[in-house]
Amino acid sequence: MKYIILAGPNGEAPVLFPREFMHRYVAELFSPMPVVAAGFVRSTPDGPECYGTSSGLKIVSRGNRDTALVAEALKAGEPGGQGG
Repeated sequence: MKYIILAGPNGEAPVLFPREFMHRYVAELFSPMPVVAAGFVRSTPDGPECYGTSSGLKIVSRGNRDTALVAEALKAGEPGGQGG
């Protein structure tokens, strides 16, 4: 999967999407919110892991910081999570 991190009015938020979509295209859908990080997400035994670079946006992954945001968003989306 791919991801971008948006700087929204309530803080940073991850958006995950399939590899078939370009980072740049997905980022445009959320304009004018700025993209502060982008890259790829892989599943590991310890949970998601963010890595890499978006060549289209020329923005890099922030590694552990992005991984924590993605993991929290995924946890919030589970039954009994904090999502809403």
